[in-house]
Amino acid sequence: MPNEFLRNAGNPSGFTLHRGSVAGEPFVCVATLETDNRKTGDMVQIWFLLENVNPVAAVLARMDARTICRECPFAGGAGCYVNVGQAPLSIWRAFHAGSYPTLAPADFGHVFAGRKVRFGAYGNPTLLPLPIVERIARASAGWTGYFHDWKTNPHATEYGRFFMASTETRDSFRAAVAAGFRVFHVSPEKPDGTVECLSDAAGMTCEKCRLCDGRFRSVAPAFGQQPNRTLPSVWINPHGSKAGRASAVAMSN
Repeated sequence: MPNEFLRNAGNPSGFTLHRGSVAGEPFVCVATLETDNRKTGDMVQIWFLLENVNPVAAVLARMDARTICRECPFAGGAGCYVNVGQAPLSIWRAFHAGSYPTLAPADFGHVFAGRKVRFGAYGNPTLLPLPIVERIARASAGWTGYFHDWKTNPHATEYGRFFMASTETRDSFRAAVAAGFRVFHVSPEKPDGTVECLSDAAGMTCEKCRLCDGRFRSVAPAFGQQPNRTLPSVWINPHGSKAGRASAVAMSN
């Protein structure tokens, strides 16, 4: 998708969008422009990584569970499907090698226009300030996103306009629905009223489906409209090399 802006920037494989701190640990948010992820399809992927600790070491020390993946019961190697030794580690190394120039919000349109965006390929997208989330969403052609800290984040309602509340247990599913969120539920058991992830059910990519975009539809003109509460929540069976661990966590209550 080369354009004049990207050519002038040296055609980088991604950009640094934001740097911040969580639980006293600095983190970086990186958007990568190309992916070979067959499930998601051709989406810009947004990653959250601790700046000073590589993702493999962070998981081994369970630092992810209190920082970038806070409130996810699958963190710390307890069931997350993401292999942090692959893409997250490569991106962390590339960031430290200076491969991702900083992208100013004023230039978001040059990168995100016409593209679908996956907020949170790794980490909680609520680490991205709301004005940046909204600016990316406005510039994009659609998005997906999930967040685990919907129970405690003081801005959870606002983030829920864009992202699905992630749940695993029966209790967490009920609580998220009662709080008014659309939910992405990972469990061996399918809750009533949910639809199965269309990647599993129909082989559809996230790029084409985009059901997981919170309470807004990602088809313009979404902004300024009332939230659409008739869309179903989404269920998926645990998958990946740690599916057994994830299933055990999900069935714990």
